[in-house]
Amino acid sequence: MPPTSTAFQRTKILMTLTVLFDLDDTLLDNDIQPFIQRYFEMLAEALAASFSPEHFQRAMQQAVYAMLNKQLPAGTLEETFDRVFYPALGVSKPELKERIDDFYRTKFPLLKELTRPREAAIQLVECAFERGWQVVIATNPLFPRTAIEQRLEWAGLPVDRYPFALVTTYENSHFCKPNPAYFAEILAVLRWPHTPSVMVGNSIEDDILPPERLGLPTYYVCNDNQPSKIDNRHPLSKTGRLDEVLDWLDTIAQMESVSSYESKAAILATLQSTPAALDTFSLTLPDHLWNQRPEPEEWCFTEILCHLRDVDREVNLERIQTILTKNRPFLPAAMTDGWVEQRNCILENGRNALEGFISARSEIISRLLNLNEKDWHKPARHAIFGPTTLKELVGFVATHDRIHINQAWQTIQAVMAE
Repeated sequence: MPPTSTAFQRTKILMTLTVLFDLDDTLLDNDIQPFIQRYFEMLAEALAASFSPEHFQRAMQQAVYAMLNKQLPAGTLEETFDRVFYPALGVSKPELKERIDDFYRTKFPLLKELTRPREAAIQLVECAFERGWQVVIATNPLFPRTAIEQRLEWAGLPVDRYPFALVTTYENSHFCKPNPAYFAEILAVLRWPHTPSVMVGNSIEDDILPPERLGLPTYYVCNDNQPSKIDNRHPLSKTGRLDEVLDWLDTIAQMESVSSYESKAAILATLQSTPAALDTFSLTLPDHLWNQRPEPEEWCFTEILCHLRDVDREVNLERIQTILTKNRPFLPAAMTDGWVEQRNCILENGRNALEGFISARSEIISRLLNLNEKDWHKPARHAIFGPTTLKELVGFVATHDRIHINQAWQTIQAVMAE
């Protein structure tokens, strides 16, 4: 029996493939729209003594809309939900906590009757673990962990038996489907695996198009009555039945690299995901270790955050603005690595540094979100790179992010092991 898993536990076997699986109507037979409708009706009934169904539904719709439209990395989806839902009801979260917890213990399990396990899905996941692959449950994280874990149990895939590398929930996610940043956040939390990563799901809008935009091959689990052709997919992507997925995965696993994160969507999603992943990493690190270096010559976690914050504030923001407002501007080189020592960043408060980075990065994201194709290709002249474009320079930022994501994780593991 596989060991007990936590949300971010990694298997100790050498990974050759990272597989992201959707849950509802992929691993679990569950027509999600009727399921959600009944789910919300039952929750409204559980709270009917305090709120009318109409009042509850309005608050729920507003909160879900806020999560679906979230583009900036500050705050988890749970925090986003709470910020909208409870004020819309006119109560605080603690006032409803006991009743909501009781709902998930006693009422939510009744929804199991709307679902059925899929034997082919159980066999597929077990084969993935037998091959030493890294398995992620990439279900839309609009709901609390208990709701998702119960559905996994109904699917015959309980988290206490299968060491999933990650199960996305609204507690541990900052974005949701269909935002490509949702998939980028998964990869960032897993430290941007160097081996192939793929997505398997049944929804074109949620499971196929967004990871394709990020650069991942996808497998569209398609029933006979569904359309099978999707334009402009990754050359390695495929459409077929669930029982055909394993053969496709075996083929992908033999390849050294299948993903490219060079599109505008991938670059932007990477920039969105980096503060989110660092926020997640920070939850594992005790306060007294934030400013501890693994080795005297290596940066501590706080110094990494300060570096990312200061480069965004003083270099990246200025370059983006300059390229967007001037004609082929000259961009001087910026020697930033020395700033950490020069500015005594090791003495800073790490949580303030993280907030500062999230703020600076959010400003960058806000400037990039609505750019048109012409804007992305605006030219500039760089002191080191020579002729370049906004897209190329922002792509360098994304590459820089991936390097420091790995550095941050390794730093945390090193200081916690001492």
